[in-house]
Amino acid sequence: MYAASVASTEHPLIERHNAVDGAHVDEEAGLSQVIKLSGVLLPLLTPSQPKSTSTHFYHRDFLKREFSGPRDDRFISPKHGHLTALRVQSSGKVLRAQPAATWNRVAIKGKGPTIVRIANWALRKDSIIRWLPASGALAIMLLNPLPVTTTVRNNGFYEPFLYRDWQYPYDARNPSENPPSSIQHSGRGPIDQIERASEPKYLCLAETMRVYNVAQWRKDHGSGIAMEYVFVSYTSQHFRTTDDYMMLHAIGKHAAEAAQVKFYWVGCSCLGSPEEVEENVWRISDVIRGAFQVVVTVAGPIGMKQPGRLPDNLLRDWGNRVWILPELFLSPEHDDISIYTVNRSLDRRSQIEECLSTPPDQINRRNFSRFWEDDKNVGQLIDHYEGSVILSQLELVITALRCLGARHTTQYLPGDLSYALMGLLRQRPNARKSDSAFQAFARLSLANDSNRLLERLICLLPESPFAPWYSFKDYWEASLWDIYPRTQVCGIGKNDTIILDGARAANIRWKSFDRVILRGNDTVRRTIVRLTISFPLLVLPMAIVVLAIGTDFPSQQAIGGTMLGIAALICLFSPIMVNWLYNGKVWAAQPWFFGIEGYVPLDQIERHLFGVDLGRLSWSTTASPLSKHDVLQHPYHKNYCEGQNPSSYQDVAARIERALRSGASEEKVFTLVDTYTMTVTLFTAVKPPVAVLCCGGEGGMQRALLCSYDWTDNTLYRETVLRMETRAYWKMSPVARVRLALGTKAQKEM
Repeated sequence: MYAASVASTEHPLIERHNAVDGAHVDEEAGLSQVIKLSGVLLPLLTPSQPKSTSTHFYHRDFLKREFSGPRDDRFISPKHGHLTALRVQSSGKVLRAQPAATWNRVAIKGKGPTIVRIANWALRKDSIIRWLPASGALAIMLLNPLPVTTTVRNNGFYEPFLYRDWQYPYDARNPSENPPSSIQHSGRGPIDQIERASEPKYLCLAETMRVYNVAQWRKDHGSGIAMEYVFVSYTSQHFRTTDDYMMLHAIGKHAAEAAQVKFYWVGCSCLGSPEEVEENVWRISDVIRGAFQVVVTVAGPIGMKQPGRLPDNLLRDWGNRVWILPELFLSPEHDDISIYTVNRSLDRRSQIEECLSTPPDQINRRNFSRFWEDDKNVGQLIDHYEGSVILSQLELVITALRCLGARHTTQYLPGDLSYALMGLLRQRPNARKSDSAFQAFARLSLANDSNRLLERLICLLPESPFAPWYSFKDYWEASLWDIYPRTQVCGIGKNDTIILDGARAANIRWKSFDRVILRGNDTVRRTIVRLTISFPLLVLPMAIVVLAIGTDFPSQQAIGGTMLGIAALICLFSPIMVNWLYNGKVWAAQPWFFGIEGYVPLDQIERHLFGVDLGRLSWSTTASPLSKHDVLQHPYHKNYCEGQNPSSYQDVAARIERALRSGASEEKVFTLVDTYTMTVTLFTAVKPPVAVLCCGGEGGMQRALLCSYDWTDNTLYRETVLRMETRAYWKMSPVARVRLALGTKAQKEM
């Protein structure tokens, strides 16, 4: 029985549990790709499905209208909800440089009121010759004056994002929303669970070193017998041959006898038949919880080992595998952990003799963290499981995931990282071979009370657009618990997406500026000017009539001439009057988001928008990583914060120039104009985002996801995250459930 048990261990799942980077790999089991779970070597949210070879795609809009065509850049028009080709207004430098892109570029065109633009054209100081033609043009326009402002759009809200997702989720939070033909859940919970094991399925009897079925043993010897056992922990980097497995059994026997228990558990033999291995691997955390004692076995050429001095590199190797965390954190608290060391410098017989004759080293669990670089995170988890400093559920998941991500494994399933994490949590969803790494983590998060981890995670701005999804580092150094989510993740989608509900959204207009409705106070000067400007319209027809019928009456001719002269004088000064009437302070403006590719100075943006530069717009202070701010230079206001021109800073200027030479999958610089808050933000993204999604708050600001759109799979891709004023949130319209990917659209196309 023992020989058969050892042979049965040659299964990829045993390697997944015990192996580290560099162990042997089973090609047929799909383990040929060894990944490193730290740093940025693992691409963020790489689609788990192969790219379609089809050149024709289909789309269904929110009114159930169908569209088909080849893949290209499109957006959902806020006017009628149809898919429309994306055209991006761009700065002059961008149009001249033409960096690689998949969208069409157009020049920026002004949309300020014509009457205002003519008036301010006349008032420029460089030439007085413009005054007469401008006055004449204004005189003609004032004959039939049109208001500068028009009807309020969208009830004073931003342009809506007319989106709707019609697809079934990959896994819904509420199981009734899954496809009827593929219901995968049972019970009341949203995720199918792995039941906890009260005891191991197989154990080795120390007396005979043979593997026994625990249920059969109890049936033969009575159910009341206590089956206490020692858990033998090792890494396949140190033990990988049949002789090594025999050595592990000898150590297990020795440890069990020293602990005065009858059984021991070792992974090379106690995972059962190949058909049972996968199921038993997911329950190893339960085996550790039920162990009487955990012992660690390491091996290596260590020369002459000095008593009481354990080579750190061996324990470092042992702890550098993903699956070590449950074995360390869940081990019994009452004893130190025994370390058995096999000296590979000796011959085979001497190795086991020295190992068993030398008392094992004893290390307190608290002291294990010193062997690894992430000692602070490991120490926090040890404190948590010992009950000295209890982490919140959110802190527990984040800290454990950081520790796991810093270790290596030979990949058996893409979701290995999450399946190792679930051993530390209460709820454990069943592992699926079809899960990607992100889908496995999302299912684990939904199954547990993780304090809305996913809802908070989407609001973070990674330090790099290609950072892995499990990187919880925010550019603004905010922690997940600093985020107050306003949304709910109600399901998991295909291709590493989530289904998000409760967001507020707005459309970003890229093709051109549009007329912005402004509202100012009706002051005394404006009232007088309005009446004065309307005088020519009323008097001019009367003056013409008086002059026509009063040819024989000098007094009537004088009256008509006076009226005509006053009207002409008003028309002559019309540029000044129009400036007084329309160029005062703005108390409210129609909310719009306008996008521009490249950097454009504020004065040019204002002239394009309003027809004149009056300093209404200002640079945002902390909206994006490119935003800059400083103390307002004022003799009396010593501590006022003022947004600065980002291009005046050397680092931002270099990024602007670099973007002019960027490739199709590299970051470019864009400008976002918010007419409601009258702020302008410079940011970087790979694709022009077509929608703003407000999903949470932090530090008195809203976290707004700027998302590009792939109409071929109806998915929004997070390009970047901005911090916006809270008042802008209430001017956005609620949007239906959206399918959101945390990676950029360019990453999908890579």
